[in-house]
Amino acid sequence: MVVTMPTCTVPGTVVQSAHHLLRDMGGAFPVHCVQYNANISFPDSAFPASAAERPECRQALCVVYKFLEGAGKVFGAQDLTVREGGLNWDEEKLDNFQNLQYRLLQDGKCLSSVDSLDVFSSYFNNVTAVLQQQESATCGWMALRRDLLWVLKSALQKYHNCFTWPKAP
Repeated sequence: MVVTMPTCTVPGTVVQSAHHLLRDMGGAFPVHCVQYNANISFPDSAFPASAAERPECRQALCVVYKFLEGAGKVFGAQDLTVREGGLNWDEEKLDNFQNLQYRLLQDGKCLSSVDSLDVFSSYFNNVTAVLQQQESATCGWMALRRDLLWVLKSALQKYHNCFTWPKAP
């Protein structure tokens, strides 16, 4: 008996737009934040080694989904101070990014049942710990943004065919 899993689609154009908003909403990673890199580092083993097969596509989409989900929880649980001595992020772009993030989480709900990606729990615990220290909170947000950018860019480049794209006319 062959059991087929339902196809889970994630729109590439939405992921691409989310990446561009995230990229354009603020400046480069500050040099004074490099000291926190040892505490906050993205798990290199999260993405599959190859991008050729369907299972790798599902795993790559799960990485994107689970990382967006974890980032969403951090955004919801922590105080994000933009301007006034906090982050110098474009608030409109941040809001638009979070709207796309919500949409991607809704579109990717079929990936939510995958619990094999527990590799992110220590990452998000470390980000949260840095965010909770007033003197390093800005660096925590910048690290989260940097890693979100990396996840989205890597997925779009290496796993481009795993996303759904509009058909050419």
